[in-house]
Amino acid sequence: MLWIAALAALALSLLVAPLVYHDYDVVDCFLNWARASRGAHPWLIYLTHFDTDDCDYPPVVPYLLTLVERARLLAGAAETGGAAVALLKLPNILAWLGHVPLCAIGLRRPFGVRAARISALLVALSPPLFVNAALWGQFDALLSLGVTAALVGLLNGRWMRGGVAFGLGLATKLLAIVATPVMAVWTWRRSGARAVAVGALTAITAMAAVTIPYLATGAARPVLASYHGAVGYYPFRTVEAYNLWYVLDRVDIRLRGMESAEARADTRTIVGPITHRDVGLALLAAWTAFILAGVWRWPSGGGLVLATALQFFAVFMLPTQMHQRYVLPAAVLLALVAPVSRRARVLFIVLTVTAALNQGLDLGRAVLDHAVAVEPSRVADPPAIRMAIRNVATLIALAHLAVLGWWTATYRRELTAMAARPE
Repeated sequence: MLWIAALAALALSLLVAPLVYHDYDVVDCFLNWARASRGAHPWLIYLTHFDTDDCDYPPVVPYLLTLVERARLLAGAAETGGAAVALLKLPNILAWLGHVPLCAIGLRRPFGVRAARISALLVALSPPLFVNAALWGQFDALLSLGVTAALVGLLNGRWMRGGVAFGLGLATKLLAIVATPVMAVWTWRRSGARAVAVGALTAITAMAAVTIPYLATGAARPVLASYHGAVGYYPFRTVEAYNLWYVLDRVDIRLRGMESAEARADTRTIVGPITHRDVGLALLAAWTAFILAGVWRWPSGGGLVLATALQFFAVFMLPTQMHQRYVLPAAVLLALVAPVSRRARVLFIVLTVTAALNQGLDLGRAVLDHAVAVEPSRVADPPAIRMAIRNVATLIALAHLAVLGWWTATYRRELTAMAARPE
């Protein structure tokens, strides 16, 4: 059943991959960047200036784009045709399905064989991963795989394996860093400072290994910019993440009549010099302290996964500048503990639906905008469709606020229950 589900997910993904995609991300950015590599030189992606956006993704992504371009050239496929789009999505589809054996095998020891197989089935059938990898064409499935592999390594006492996986996750997307405080506190509490040091050193080594070729070819500055440039790149309260700030955007625009540009700016002050960005960071700091205090007191295996998922969700919900896709890791990680916890099952079901919708609705909006730009007459009433998307999105944002409140209220009780289970 498990492997049939995985094969079915692969077949469906390959079927739809050439048909639906985010045109700006896939065509204007990823495929455009891939061609700059000439199928052999990933550092050229960083050293080339593009008419759209220059590459702002960490080192693993240019390697993959180079492989995609090499495969396209060997196949003789058109630069932006269906085959090129499918080839671009393939690494992320495989990363999604890579979660399946990772969970089925890696979770046996900490959670049991049955729970491990159920977790593997849940990720094989994950709508958020399907939307991200097979439809959108983004790299968050690969990020999720790195974080999940790091947690599986820690759960099995494999500090070096966990560190390597986490390092590769960080070399894929900066968002992976969200898991750092939870993993460090849990590892310190369970195994001491030496285990933390081993994991950190191997993570740094893995990042260095994939970065050195870029440094040797003069691409040090753009590689560094792919990390520090991510902060402040979109100075908005939300980048279509249906979170706290999305609700406040709707209130300011629809009810208070503010201009969209003014309402969305996260540099807008609230009291004195304090901005919305400052408030978001303060809220995140408070939630992080709360999450880490629970991990320190109840450092169970299930607690590690639950706390990491909550940390990702808090980062999605509370700071400004969050993208719609950043909810994905929380939804995926909940699949790991859903078989062993009733509360985690409820959270998993809700976030599976809302994470798929948050990505899917915004992908639909992007497809609509592209269709209108190419041929305006094809869409009867674009403003009405956009408004309908906004209305549904607001309901999802309110649901996310309710989830954050309930999860926070039950977090310590769930950690206590997980700590009471034999490991």
